[in-house]
Amino acid sequence: MGKKIIILNGSPRKKGNTSSITAEFIKGATEAGNEVEEFMISSMKINGCIGCWKGGKNSEHPCAQKDDMDEIYPKYIDADIVVLASPLYYWNISGFLKNAFDRLFAVAECDNYKNPVKREHSYHVGRRYRI
Repeated sequence: MGKKIIILNGSPRKKGNTSSITAEFIKGATEAGNEVEEFMISSMKINGCIGCWKGGKNSEHPCAQKDDMDEIYPKYIDADIVVLASPLYYWNISGFLKNAFDRLFAVAECDNYKNPVKREHSYHVGRRYRI
């Protein structure tokens, strides 16, 4: 049985190197029988986390802020694998991806500060590292 995979693509360039890599990943993953959905974070309206600690009251809309993260939350909760894809800006992920990743904290607030369990692998430009 295939896995449910989501990709959070933090690149502002829809035809850049990061998107080229995710396209190849999607091709291989779908050929292997997996279901893949990619979110282009830079083209979504996603506010930064404001640290309000008011999330976790509604599992369908975990965060107190209402924006495009509401599209990502249900897919994130159901996903078996989450891929974080980003160009490196100052040796770190893009601000787009950082905002979205920080906002996933609201999902943990729904379950006594536990995030859904995902596969524990990290992939970096063709090289695999075990976390």
